[in-house]
Amino acid sequence: MTSELEVLELLEERVQRAADLIRGLRRENTELAARLKESEDRVRKHQESVTRLEEQGRRSDEVSRHLKLLQEERQEIRGRVSRMLETFSAMDEVPSSGHPDN
Repeated sequence: MTSELEVLELLEERVQRAADLIRGLRRENTELAARLKESEDRVRKHQESVTRLEEQGRRSDEVSRHLKLLQEERQEIRGRVSRMLETFSAMDEVPSSGHPDN
């Protein structure tokens, strides 16, 4: 038969193992909580980066549209200037009747 002292020793060992297990689980829980916070911080930073890149993309698109409009306007101005130069050139070719050089 197992004596009461032996039963008490077995119980004490089980309590000690349980206490060790609880300490280990608490330590692991603390470590996991720290890792989770680090991961959440990284995710937040990545999300902020994504948001900044999206904003830069929108600004880039806006600049590209503005550049295209300016290029179209430039072409329009070139066309108008060319037509004006042609008009002036045509005026030089037409002899005037009252002009002393002719």
